[in-house]
Amino acid sequence: MESENKIKTSLDYVLRFIFGSVFLFSGFVKTVDPMGTAYKIEEYMNVFGFQFLVDFAGWLPLMLSILLCVLEFMVGAMMFLHIYRKPARIIATCFMVFFTITTLIDALTNKVTDCGCFGDAVKLTNWQTFWKNVALDVVLVGIFLFDTKKKEDYSRLAPCIALIAILLGITIFSIRNIMYEPVIDFRPWKIGNKMAPTIEEQQPPITYATYKNIKTGEEKEFSMAAEGENTLMEAYEKDPQFSEHWTYVDGKNRVVGTNTVAADGFSLTALESRDDESLELLGDTTVDLYMLAVWNMDLASDEGMKRAVKYLEKLTNTNSNIILVTASTSSKWLEFQEKYDLGQYMFYSCDDKAIKAMIRSNPGIVHMKNTIVKEKLAWRNLSK
Repeated sequence: MESENKIKTSLDYVLRFIFGSVFLFSGFVKTVDPMGTAYKIEEYMNVFGFQFLVDFAGWLPLMLSILLCVLEFMVGAMMFLHIYRKPARIIATCFMVFFTITTLIDALTNKVTDCGCFGDAVKLTNWQTFWKNVALDVVLVGIFLFDTKKKEDYSRLAPCIALIAILLGITIFSIRNIMYEPVIDFRPWKIGNKMAPTIEEQQPPITYATYKNIKTGEEKEFSMAAEGENTLMEAYEKDPQFSEHWTYVDGKNRVVGTNTVAADGFSLTALESRDDESLELLGDTTVDLYMLAVWNMDLASDEGMKRAVKYLEKLTNTNSNIILVTASTSSKWLEFQEKYDLGQYMFYSCDDKAIKAMIRSNPGIVHMKNTIVKEKLAWRNLSK
């Protein structure tokens, strides 16, 4: 009997360690970037027909984000430290029931392609997320089964102090990451990342043509590039009678651009233009590029814009290219331009998700040099 209790106790600790570690990590990476979690919550509310709540209370996704981040981290801490076991189990059960059902719906419908369960730190498919939750469900059931059933003394001071300290610490940390840029950046626009090839490095797009073997009917795609593997030129060198053995298949050509920005969905389109100028602007190594990002002009902080304009004015006589990047419609550009005296800067349109992935602050400034992100400034980082 005693050995059986020891085994149960050991299993209880192991399972709590696993469950607590996952929740601590998940809660932490969300707390690093609560704005990203808020955007994901807003996306879910929109998909599941609750957009009216966001329209009524724009602050709701952010409040839910803070609550989710803090609660998830707290559950992980309680499981990990083996304190307040019953409350931890109850909250964890509520979490797992809700998220298992939600991620199953995601996996079946694919309405939201990334649940954001680990923020931007770890990307999982919807099915991977669902099965991860199923595995955690099994672990949680084990925690219930192997619990020692001993009553816990809630009057003890040490666990209470520890829990309050963790709660205050993680809440303050979360608020700090809302007011400024996240202290750890898991996104493509991380400081030090190269975002595009330089203009000198950029190559023309490659055309691929399809040929059919006259004898076997096999179809094969060849690159039309001057050199490299699987090129049409290489095929002719290997088989001088290539044209007698293979025939060109009309209508199956495809063109692949070799130059890309290292961030999905990012493009820069000027007013009354359909051309994406992102590679030209990001790839220019002759000047420093400063992007004033204002994903929503209606929601942009007035104090933040005043600070940003003051900051940019100091760059007037430097070797810099300053542009404004926004997802707001062009009809709002002129009003915004006049309000903050931005007539000397070019305005570019970009997808709102791409701008939010670049910088969370609205407004915020991204400084690039030689195609590399050198600095990211939330408006609160700028002097008055």
